[in-house]
Amino acid sequence: MPTGGAWTVFSGDTDESASRDDSPPSRRPDEAGSDRGMTPVVANVLLVAIAIVLGVTVTIFALGLAEPFEAEPPTASFETDYTAANGLFVRHQHGDGIDADRLSVRLDGRSYPVSAFVDDQRLTAGTQIGPLYPAASREAHLVWEQGDTSSIVYTATPPREGTVPAYLRFDERSLRSYGGGQDADAEFTSTTGARAVTLENNTWKLLDFEYNVTAQTVLEFDFRATNAGEIHGIGFETDDSISSDRIFKLLGSQPWGIEYGEYETGDGWVHYEIPVGELYGSSLHGQTSSLALVNDVDNDTKRPSDSQFRNIRAYESPPEDSSIQFEFSADGATVTEPVQSYGSQDKDFGVAVSDDNAMLTLSENTWAYVPIDESVTDDTVLVVEFNASSQGEIHGVGLETDNSETESRFVRFNGTQSWATKVTPVSSGDDGWERYEIDVTSLLASSGETVSRLVFVNDDDTGGNGVSQFRNVTIYDE
Repeated sequence: MPTGGAWTVFSGDTDESASRDDSPPSRRPDEAGSDRGMTPVVANVLLVAIAIVLGVTVTIFALGLAEPFEAEPPTASFETDYTAANGLFVRHQHGDGIDADRLSVRLDGRSYPVSAFVDDQRLTAGTQIGPLYPAASREAHLVWEQGDTSSIVYTATPPREGTVPAYLRFDERSLRSYGGGQDADAEFTSTTGARAVTLENNTWKLLDFEYNVTAQTVLEFDFRATNAGEIHGIGFETDDSISSDRIFKLLGSQPWGIEYGEYETGDGWVHYEIPVGELYGSSLHGQTSSLALVNDVDNDTKRPSDSQFRNIRAYESPPEDSSIQFEFSADGATVTEPVQSYGSQDKDFGVAVSDDNAMLTLSENTWAYVPIDESVTDDTVLVVEFNASSQGEIHGVGLETDNSETESRFVRFNGTQSWATKVTPVSSGDDGWERYEIDVTSLLASSGETVSRLVFVNDDDTGGNGVSQFRNVTIYDE
């Protein structure tokens, strides 16, 4: 669920403004209390205040701008969302429009204009910047440009280092033609930090990419086409010969490949998560050497034609359901529900129950949930008894409406990472068990909404040694 933030530009007197130079100062969201360098007041200074919420952390930046606006300064509200599955988005909620050329995005040491991520050159209500995918252990910066100077106004880091499957970076040295004479035009360009590519006219390419395809393999990417040709497709390959049973055709007039989806030009960017392992069948499972990208248009009457791909990754999706049942209490009634895999972070699904299904144990890197149907009020409380017999990176619980892994919907009991709000037990015993009583509207959900997933987290993708135990779980209204 996105979290809201306000961007307000206003004129007025101030006694301080943020210093700016070739290496502008910045603060990470978890450093909200740190000091900023200050410069003296400049006449007619405008104060740009940007408040962005990520999870429960609010960071406010102030920029001194010596160049005044000719008209009333703009006021706008933005919201941001950052999940492993969807990347980072910054979305204009409401308020005045803002020219896209005043903002840029810095990814992996390079700067890109916001116009590379939006279709319109003016940000208005509903305009969305993204998705942005910083490389592992790196950051994405939203930057305000003012003449020859710039200032970082927002810094976002991957939610949990090492948990996001790698996104393909396109390098011309790793590319080769696919299908011999099929690659007649070979019009292939990469953009946006080498994570986005465009194929034009009759272009068939293979990207070196070794992957072992299994029944659980998922191919995820974004696709856009402005002009339809005969075949627009993507798939895994084992050699340089074209294979209609390996290419997923997303668009095109020619009946070739595995038909997938109903894309139409004009749809813009569309996100795909193709269950390759299911659709290939067991005969095509196994080691592959390349990723094939196809934009076929032999018929000159259909030119020009293009295929655009970005944010491509492959990963193994754990089973969504299990026969494991967990018993807990909801509004005074004892209920038993199946334990299921949650979100994109669940890599191992190390789940076990004991004590007549009343104690849930998670091991390795496991995110799991049980379905609930709970209408949240101001009086809703979630009670959990917890024990970590071995510390991992994140041990906690959450209340969700989908699989988005929104940080503000989780609390953390233990762990080496700082993701989610750390809560304090109301009591603890010598045996390691701790009791937590969580005010739901303060920490997990909004009053009036209905939550559908009670999520349990044992995140430990680095070592895989963490163990979490949960028992006497109860949700009720006081």
